[in-house]
Amino acid sequence: MDNNQEKHNQLNTILDQLMTTEEASEYWGLSQDHVKRLCGDGTIVADKRGKTWLILKDQDNPKQRERDSK
Repeated sequence: MDNNQEKHNQLNTILDQLMTTEEASEYWGLSQDHVKRLCGDGTIVADKRGKTWLILKDQDNPKQRERDSK
């Protein structure tokens, strides 16, 4: 395996751990705007790159956390 292919595989491994707000809204059953608010207020683990939020996939559904805290 050449160096470029190895780096491409490493990048894919990292990207497989992330999702966009659109993907998160579908996955969690929340509106995309709500997911963006949760990103902005630090409720979920996310980082903004340019105009795009990158959200860590391996975390609890925030809708479930909101129910559990009531």
